[in-house]
Amino acid sequence: MRHGRPGAPPVLLACGMGGACFDWSLVTRLLAGPAAVTVAFDRPGTGHSAPTSTPPGLRREIDVLDAVLDAAVGSSVDSSVGSSVDSAPAVLVGHSVAALHVEAYARVHPHRVRGLVLVDPSTEPPGAERPRDRFAPVARLLLRTPSPPPALARWLGPACRRVMVRLGSWTGRETATRDEVAEVYSRPDVLRALVAENAAYDELVTEVERLRDEHPLPEVPLVVLTAREALGGPRQARMILGAHDALARMSPRGERVLVPGSGHLMAADRPDAVALAVRRVLDGT
Repeated sequence: MRHGRPGAPPVLLACGMGGACFDWSLVTRLLAGPAAVTVAFDRPGTGHSAPTSTPPGLRREIDVLDAVLDAAVGSSVDSSVGSSVDSAPAVLVGHSVAALHVEAYARVHPHRVRGLVLVDPSTEPPGAERPRDRFAPVARLLLRTPSPPPALARWLGPACRRVMVRLGSWTGRETATRDEVAEVYSRPDVLRALVAENAAYDELVTEVERLRDEHPLPEVPLVVLTAREALGGPRQARMILGAHDALARMSPRGERVLVPGSGHLMAADRPDAVALAVRRVLDGT
């Protein structure tokens, strides 16, 4: 989904686990225009995207981001060398687990990245302790079972979405219509793709850690947005704030910003805070 003036600086919006491109609709309304062209997308097998036989993994996610940028923004031809060159570098915005995707992409393709905005990112900074996601082993077990029949999926998928919004949003705001939620989350293949992403989380973090050792992060503006209402108790708050501070320190131009009035689903609760961070990165401040 692309909005804005062609030729404007691109802003690529990557949703978190269990999300879809319509999660960014409120942010897009604030950003799209003469100053930026926003690009939101669904990863393979999720949202409106077709089912895929390629399992989730860091290499796939980097390739997907590369392909989305190519398709949505395109490339130009350098007449001096007679070959195509990449378009204007993009601001990459990643929510939750997608923060790992866009960080990795910036390390592999630094010339295509203008800056990064990590929206309440997964708490996996360089050198993070293990174990990680306690739900990943359960997801791996679920992958060994058959997909839910269509009749069950039509109830289960939208119900899971409602629970996700209720638990993750401080305002309880849903960014999609009831019909959009039913169309996407009633598909058994979408439910299976979401379970597969969860099952692959631990390996994803291992691959990102390996990449951090091999490729430096470009010295671009980096804003880490922390949802204040998702901090929980004192112990959990210290862990999240410490992890987000460490992520911000990956760039000498990095900073962490605490966003009040927002749960984990910040694009729904505080789209203005996300849009402001993107504008600051676009301005290089």
